[in-house]
Amino acid sequence: MLNLIDEALVKMNTGEFLNNIKKAFNDIFSQENINKINLMNYLPEDKWLDIKNYGLLLPFLAEKFGGRKANQFEIQEVLRIAGNYGVPVTLRTGIEGALVLQPLTEFGNNEQISKGLELILKGEGGGLAITEPETSGSAIAKEMQSYYEYVDENTIHLKSAKYWQGNSQSDFLLVAAKEKKDRKLSKTISLIFVPKEYIKYEVLQSEGLKAVRYAVNNIDAAIPAKYLMKLSESKANSLREFQNIFIRSRLQLIGMTHGIMEYIVKNIKKYSRNEIKFVEREIDEIEKRYEASKIMYNYTCNNVSPDKSVADKLMEANIIKSLSTDYTYEAAKTAQKLLGAKGFEAGHLMSNIAVDFRPFTIFEGPNDMLYADIYDQFSKATSEEKKSGIRISKEQTLYERFLSDKRFQEIKTSTENLLQKADDIINFMKNHTLNEIDQIKKVFTGKILSKLFVLSQTDAEDLSTFLIKDIKKDILDFEYC
Repeated sequence: MLNLIDEALVKMNTGEFLNNIKKAFNDIFSQENINKINLMNYLPEDKWLDIKNYGLLLPFLAEKFGGRKANQFEIQEVLRIAGNYGVPVTLRTGIEGALVLQPLTEFGNNEQISKGLELILKGEGGGLAITEPETSGSAIAKEMQSYYEYVDENTIHLKSAKYWQGNSQSDFLLVAAKEKKDRKLSKTISLIFVPKEYIKYEVLQSEGLKAVRYAVNNIDAAIPAKYLMKLSESKANSLREFQNIFIRSRLQLIGMTHGIMEYIVKNIKKYSRNEIKFVEREIDEIEKRYEASKIMYNYTCNNVSPDKSVADKLMEANIIKSLSTDYTYEAAKTAQKLLGAKGFEAGHLMSNIAVDFRPFTIFEGPNDMLYADIYDQFSKATSEEKKSGIRISKEQTLYERFLSDKRFQEIKTSTENLLQKADDIINFMKNHTLNEIDQIKKVFTGKILSKLFVLSQTDAEDLSTFLIKDIKKDILDFEYC
């Protein structure tokens, strides 16, 4: 596998390596070349391969397979750097790194990994095929209908319809499917490495993100059984491992969104009328969201490792995915508005960001669903609390649970002191118990908790004021829903 990778890229220290990645993007997107690239359509494969040859995906690849030493900061940085060159560029980096390369090397055997690495590092790469046309994104583990069954010990028959996975037309897909046995579908999910020749596709005409090439993929074929990748022999562990793919992906997503935020902040002042007071206020709002993004970015860099399980970080992953994408989308919409007519001009540096970014608030779990899940995770005992015999009483107030939850307390700032500046937030949390939060109120409570998570990690007065103001808006929504 090492012959696929320039060993000099592996031996570089972090600073040298990241400078090398920046050089790759500067070369491809130089002023001389930028007029030849239309990111509203598709970055040519030869250009994409050029960037990958600089080592773009190596931080996602475990050291034992020829990648770089485990370093979460490097993963976040390559996603952030890519985000400075447009939404589709960082999205494709994340797809190939977090949703393809990491699961492939975690669950694949040597033959699958070797074949996959060759196609990723020297070809058009692959995608992760999960979502199905009949069920969209709802309860995919329960409702998934894609299945495989053994024809003989060397062959499986795979029948699957998937859509809205990035890189749908690339060299291969990792297809999620259940085993069918005695005419019944198992609850256990496996991944199947499916080369392009087994896949039929119909191009989807998406509103944005055309550079990521979405499609409906249909597979109805006999495939060598050696391409089957079992996540676990255990039904429970299989679903847990499947979920972990997305927990890790959501935690790492902040690299993409933070890079896009940087792109917005860097460019908005070039194209807006800064001397107008209201425009100044709107730009200030963008910059506050960027500061919140920086908190979440640092959290992932400091609390996640590519070679360690993230099973205990579901709540944090959902907070980072939902809040970072909401804040980035709000920043993108505001930027487009401030551009005036230019904000609707195809090809303008800033015009397509809001259109391209909108799906981030929906894919990998619609944000409102994730906010409700954040509340569910908050209101239950963590695995650490369970081990200590701690039970969470539903008679507790939101405030009592908040103070006892270490996920909000292992911080550099005293949250309780910060909240003293906002008596109405404390009063709200003291006036509502866990057992009175219904399905609709879960969403708004999840939003409040997400912002408290960020608030608990900042000393900055301006950012604290912004977050407290935002929390108060969520409280109003809660009270009037």
